This record gives sequence, structure tokens and C-alpha cells, in this order.
Amino acid sequence: MFKLVFGFFLALVFSLLITPLLKLIASRLGILDKPGFRKIHSQPVPFMGGVAIYVSLVITLLVLGGRSNDLVGISLFGLAFILFGLLDDAGRKMRARYKIGAHLIFAAGLVYFTGLHFNFFSAVWINLTLTVCFITFMTNSMNMLDGMDGLDAGVAFLASLFIAILSFNSGQQELMLIALAVMGATLGFLRYNFNPASIFLGEAGSTFLGFILAVLAIKLNIYGLWDIALALKIERIQLISFIVPLIVLGMPIFDTYFVFANRFLNNIKFSQPGKDHSHHRIHLMGFSQRSTVLTLYAIQFILGLIALAMIRADVQQFFSLLAIVAIFFFGFTIFLSQVKVYEQGK
Repeated sequence: MFKLVFGFFLALVFSLLITPLLKLIASRLGILDKPGFRKIHSQPVPFMGGVAIYVSLVITLLVLGGRSNDLVGISLFGLAFILFGLLDDAGRKMRARYKIGAHLIFAAGLVYFTGLHFNFFSAVWINLTLTVCFITFMTNSMNMLDGMDGLDAGVAFLASLFIAILSFNSGQQELMLIALAVMGATLGFLRYNFNPASIFLGEAGSTFLGFILAVLAIKLNIYGLWDIALALKIERIQLISFIVPLIVLGMPIFDTYFVFANRFLNNIKFSQPGKDHSHHRIHLMGFSQRSTVLTLYAIQFILGLIALAMIRADVQQFFSLLAIVAIFFFGFTIFLSQVKVYEQGK
């Protein structure tokens, strides 16, 4: 247990020390996020914060976690997401379809290298396909959510906190080590990324956080839900178990669904950049950046608490909690949709 907790502090210290160095390097190389239509900041801000998180996390895992296939795979394919994202951060923009294609390839590479995949169905190819698609989805969801100082890193910190608790409950020590290391790396980065931020994650960092959160969610098993699975005559526990990490990741999942649904209803291209995300709308209500981000932190925290409550619930309680989450999604959708962000006629 000491080693696991030490992993959190080791990643935290590395992140606190490495982030200022990456900030300096990004400034010297001109890898900056410049002000623009979709930007809230008024001065150029260095990217490469994601590199600091990646380096802090990987050093911690390789020092304390050994050389298991999963840890090596996370390191190698996490690096692929970082390097590919740095191309965008450095100004070499690519179409969304090419980015998603690359993310699918990296996700498939991880699945092939580690053997990590869902166990939903008897047909293995369906499980593999769903695994690759989920990793790609979360990668892009976290990238889309990254629109305010400290938002992505804070959500990742809270999500990994609850996954660490859940993995402790299920006795998954390696998973707990990864989650605690993510917590330390993101918390150290938040020292420089919370409003007013002096460094941003960049596409490299946001996609990497989505990647690592997806891996944590896939690896998590909630064995305490066997009674519910048996009551529903479901033979594979992960079909029920996976609902819990989905709720833990509810904030980026909601934002992606919300943006795509609204763009579909307003005949706007899904790939078109815009200020129509959940955080943009809350900000337009008159909330400051800090208040907006703290509000979304609170929602993320509540979703985490609901996920914790589900692991000890009976069938009735389980579906009652699930209904609460569904009502929240529906209510928050209606509430945020009242904020007008599209031009008339679009």
C-alpha cells in the first residue's frame, strides 16, 4: 500500500518540477496557443503541459510498476498520442477525419500489444472493435472538453481519484497505481494550469488524458455487482460493471453528446470548432472562468459519488441511481440548451 501512495507523491513531485521546464521549452520553440475567436485568453500561452503529465506518469509507472505488458503498452502508445498531438500544437493542423483515423490506429496498437479489451460478448472481434472505438471516443471527448483553464486536468484528477477508490475496493493493485499516478501528475500540473493558466495541455495532453482514462475504465472490474448481473440473468459481469466507470467519466461523455446533439439539430458540421460546449454556455450565463470550472468539478465529483454508491447497491437501488444520472443528463441538456450560442438561421 505504501508503494501505491508513494506513486501519487512521486508523480506529483515530477509534475511540479517538469511543468515549468516544459513551459520554457514551449515558449522557446514557439509552441503557443494564440488568442482567437474560440479562445478565452488574451495572451499567447505555452502548450506542452501534456508532455509534463506524460513524463511524470510514465517515470512513476516504470519505476514502481515494473515492466508489465499493460504498463509498457500505456507508455508506448501514450507516447504516440503525445507526439501526434504535438504536431497540431506546433501548428501543423490536420482534418478531424485524419486525427480520428490515427487515434483508431494507436488504440488498435494498444489492444494488439497488451491484449486489453472488453469482455461484453462471446464474439471476440466485437469486443476488440468496441474497445478500440471507446478509446478513440474518450480520447476525442477529453480533447473537446479542453476549453478552460484547469478543466481537463481537474476532471481527469477527479475521475482517476474515484477509479483509484474503486480499484482499491476490487483489489486491482496495478490499476490503483496507475490511477494514483494520474492523480499526482494532473494535480502537479494544475498548479500551473488553474486559472489564470501559465501553460496549457495542448492537443497532445488532452488526447493523452482521454487515452489513459479510457484504459483505466476498461481495466476496472466491479466484482460486487455480480448479484445484480445474476438477478438480470447477465452472464458477463462487465456488461453491468462497465456502467460504473462510464458514470465516473460522465462529464466528458455528456459534453460530447451535448455538442453533437445540438450541432445535429442546428445543421452544423460536427468537426466545426465553436463555443457551444457545456463550459462555454455556463460561462455565457455570467459565471467567471473559475466559477465555471469549479461548477463542472462539482458535477464530476457528484457523479463519482453516485458511482461509489452503486457498487454496494441492490438491484432497485442500482437502477434508482442510474435513473438519477439519466435525469441529470436530460435536465442539464434542457438547462444548457437555453443559452443561445448559434447565429440565427444556422
